[in-house]
Amino acid sequence: MIRREAFGSPAWHQMVALRYDVLRAPLGLAFGAEELAAEASQIHLALWQDGRLAGTLLLIAPDAQDEATLRQMAVRPDLAGCGLGRRLVLHAERELLSAGLRAVRLAARQTAIGFYARLGYDVDGAPFVAKTLPHRTMRKALGVQEPA
Repeated sequence: MIRREAFGSPAWHQMVALRYDVLRAPLGLAFGAEELAAEASQIHLALWQDGRLAGTLLLIAPDAQDEATLRQMAVRPDLAGCGLGRRLVLHAERELLSAGLRAVRLAARQTAIGFYARLGYDVDGAPFVAKTLPHRTMRKALGVQEPA
């Protein structure tokens, strides 16, 4: 089951812990208080499996071009490769499309570009470094046929 969770809720705290474990701890990076406070206006999606948090991602409200931003996607390492990340991303895209948005963008770690490309995302722009790792901006027009 995938559902929205409220900022500051117990579920949100679990989501932050999962994102820390998967995305930050391996780099020796912590979340700052200001960084977490900025999440108050974001959409927090959680994927629950057998009553446990299995994955999460954040969505930032659209900009002037009706383009939202997907960020901080994480899946429990013991469940990696089971299609949960794909389910989360496609669910997020359907939510955005039903809200009338036309596109979504993200900053993909170099190691995740193939994952997002298989979901129909295109690399857009030059490589850059964020949180000590190489990234690429990727974009997808919503309403385009989903990959099989």
